[in-house]
Amino acid sequence: MFIVLALMLLVSALAVAYSGHLNRQSFIALKKAIAMQTELQVTHGKLLLEKSAWTSPAVIQARAEQDLAMRAPAVAEVIFVATAPLSDYQQLQLAESRSGQLPGEGVEP
Repeated sequence: MFIVLALMLLVSALAVAYSGHLNRQSFIALKKAIAMQTELQVTHGKLLLEKSAWTSPAVIQARAEQDLAMRAPAVAEVIFVATAPLSDYQQLQLAESRSGQLPGEGVEP
């Protein structure tokens, strides 16, 4: 009977030691995961700031003008494509913007 109790005590002591070891390993893994999470949150914040800086309209326009030699089209270069019939007033405005004069002006009868 004494031998059985001694073996059970030994097994129990080993189980406690092993449980403590697993607990320490789990705690170390948790600390590493928390440190990684903090680092990733900082990186994410930096990337969000960089994204907001690069996506501002002023930066996009400046980069397009400098790096790609892009420019806004002149009024004469803009082509209007009508998807529905134009009213008389819209036709008059379109003609004015294209020629700079009213339709019928400068035409001899």
